[in-house]
Amino acid sequence: MTALHSQKYLAGSRDAPCALRIPGVCINRDAVPCHARDRHTGRSIKASDLSVIDGCPACHDVFDRRAKLPNGELISETDWLFYALRGLQDTLERRREIGLLFVPEDAAKPFADRPTKPRKAKADRKQMK
Repeated sequence: MTALHSQKYLAGSRDAPCALRIPGVCINRDAVPCHARDRHTGRSIKASDLSVIDGCPACHDVFDRRAKLPNGELISETDWLFYALRGLQDTLERRREIGLLFVPEDAAKPFADRPTKPRKAKADRKQMK
C-alpha cells in the first residue's frame, strides 16, 4: 500500500478544534494537520495523510518533540501513543462528519427487532453455589 496524500483532506484541519488536547500546552485554536508516525514514515517519506491529527501549533510542537512539556521533559512514548490514538479517532470522526471521509453505515435496528436467544429451561440452567 502506498501513502495517501490529499490537500483536500489536509484542509479539513481548518476551523477544527485541537484533537491532541495536551494538558498545560493546548491553546485549542488554529488547528494544523499533525502527521503521526506510521508505516510510511522514514526514508524521506512523509506519513500518510490518513495519519493526520488536528492539533493546535503548541500541541503539534510537543507531539513532534520540537518542544517540551511544562515539566521540562519531552513527551514520553506512552503519552505520545495515548494522544496519537485519541487525536486520530477524534480527527477521523470529524472528517466523517464534515464529509471528507465516507464510511458506509449499517442501518440502525430498533432494539425490539434484534434477535434474542431463547432461555434454557429452569431445570437445565447451571446452579450457582
